[in-house]
Amino acid sequence: MCMHLARRYGCVMTSASVSVLFMFSVSNAQDIAKTPAPPGENIMVLGKKNLSDEKNAPRFTDPGVPALVPAINTPGGIPNVPSVNGDKPAKQPFLFTLHAEPIMKTGDFLASKGVYFSGWNVSQFAGIPSGGSNHGTFFNENAAVGIDLDMHKLVGIPGAKIHFLTDEIAGQGHAGDFTGTNWGYLSWYGNHDGFHLREFTWDQSLFNDHLFILAGRSNPKTGEFEGSELYCMYSAFMCSIAPALSVNGSLPGAPTSTWSTRFLIKPTKETYIKAGIWEVEPWLNAVPHNSWPGDDWGFDKAKGEYIPVEGGYRTNFSNDLYPRAYDMGFVYDTAVYSDPLHNTSGRDRAVYGGTAQSRRGRTTFYLQAQQMVWKPERKGTRGLILFGAANFSTSGEQNIKNGFVLGAFDWGPFAARPRDYMGFVVQSFVWNRQLVKYMDEKFAQVQPGSKWGSTETMLEFNYGFNVAPGVVLSPYLEYIWHPDQLGFQKLRPEIRTAMQCGLTLNMQINPALGLPLLARVRN
Repeated sequence: MCMHLARRYGCVMTSASVSVLFMFSVSNAQDIAKTPAPPGENIMVLGKKNLSDEKNAPRFTDPGVPALVPAINTPGGIPNVPSVNGDKPAKQPFLFTLHAEPIMKTGDFLASKGVYFSGWNVSQFAGIPSGGSNHGTFFNENAAVGIDLDMHKLVGIPGAKIHFLTDEIAGQGHAGDFTGTNWGYLSWYGNHDGFHLREFTWDQSLFNDHLFILAGRSNPKTGEFEGSELYCMYSAFMCSIAPALSVNGSLPGAPTSTWSTRFLIKPTKETYIKAGIWEVEPWLNAVPHNSWPGDDWGFDKAKGEYIPVEGGYRTNFSNDLYPRAYDMGFVYDTAVYSDPLHNTSGRDRAVYGGTAQSRRGRTTFYLQAQQMVWKPERKGTRGLILFGAANFSTSGEQNIKNGFVLGAFDWGPFAARPRDYMGFVVQSFVWNRQLVKYMDEKFAQVQPGSKWGSTETMLEFNYGFNVAPGVVLSPYLEYIWHPDQLGFQKLRPEIRTAMQCGLTLNMQINPALGLPLLARVRN
C-alpha cells in the first residue's frame, strides 16, 4: 500500500536532526536514584503471556530517545548507558510484536563482532480540510537504513566507530501546495526526492571519553546542533532541530550530507562543549546527486562554511529523577545568499524587479531548554516535560529575524499505557522587516490594501499509540496562522489560515526487530 501511494502521489524529502539546549537556570538534580533498575522491559502482547523475562529483558530495551523519553526515535542519538531508573520495567499492552528469535540472535552475533544495523520507516498520510491553498490529501514515506561499525571489535582501534546511513524519500512532502506555507511541514522538507547518503563518518573517542571527533559526510540539521530527542516525536513542522535554524542558513536539506568535522568536549558526564565546520555547497540543492561519490565530493563547488558552536548541560534517567537539558549556541554562516528586498542596483525588488542582491555572512544565537517537571511515580519514567527554544538573528539579512518554540510532552499519560505519549507544540517565526516590506508590496499588487503579516505561527497536537515494540501510530492536528506563500508564483492574500490533519506510522528498526544498537555520544 505504501509503495502504491508513493507511486500515486510522487516523491518528497525529509529531515531528521541532532543537537543543542539552554534557557532558565538549573537547580541541582535532586534525589537521584542510587540503584538504577536493569534496563529493558517485559514485552506484553494482549491476549498472550509475556514474551520475555528479567533475564533477557535488556535485549528489548528501546533507548532511541534517551535523555527524557525512554523510547522510539533514533534521530536524537543513542546514549552510552540506558536512561532508565524505575523500580521495575513498565509493561505496555502491545497489540503485536515483530521480534523473532532468529533475527535477534543474528543481531546479537553481529554485534559481538562489531557490526550493528540501524534505520526506520516513517509513513504519513495527511490532508487539508480547511484553509490553505488547496484542499486534498497526500502521502509521504521516509525510509532509512544504515550500518554502524565498532572498529575496536572489528580491527582493534580503541574508541573508533564508523556510521553509514542512507535515506529514501518519496511522496508529496512539500505540503505548501496544500497549506500555503513552505515551513508548515518541515519534518518532510528537503532539497529533492530520492535515495540519499545521509551520513558517512568516522567517530573517534579520545582521552577516556572526554573528546569525540566526528569527521566525514554529515549534516548538522539532523540534530547535531539545537536538537532534541523530543522534536521528532511530532509529525508536522518539528523534526530534530528547532525550525528557525533549519529555515535560515545555506546548508541543503537534512537527508543530504556535505564534508564536515565536529569536535565534542565533555568536561563531565552532564556537560559538553562542541563546535564544527560544514562545507556549504549550493550545487547540492539543485542537482539530484544526493551526496553519493562524484563531483560534489570535491571542494571546488564549496561556496562557504557553516560553523556552529554549542555548550550545554544534560541529564537522563540514569542520573536524575527529573531529567533536564539546557544549552546555548552560536552559528556563523559565511556563504553567499540573496537579499530579501533589494536588487543588484540597491532598489526595491518588489517594485522595480531585477535580480536579488547578493550578500555574504550571517550569524544566529540560540537558547534551548527542556525538563521533566512532574511524574506520577517518584522513580518512574512517566511524566510531563516542558521544552522551549529561541533563535535570534544577530547579523545579516536572514528571512527569519527571530524564532520561538514552546511545547509540552507527556510521556505515558495513562498508567495502563506507559509507553504512549501526548504532545503539544507551538512555534512562531518573526519575519525580517525587509522581507515583510517586500511581501506586503507583492500582496498589494494582487489585492490593494492587503498585508502579508509579520509573523507565521503553527500549532500541533498529537497522540502516539505505541502499538508494538518500536512501532507507533500517531494521529495529529496542525493549525497555521498566516501561511507564508514564499516562493509561490501566484500569491493569494485571502489565505490567512490552514488546518492539516494526518496519521503517522513510525517504525524504528532496532526496537521493532529486537536488534542491538551501537552507542554514540552527541552531547
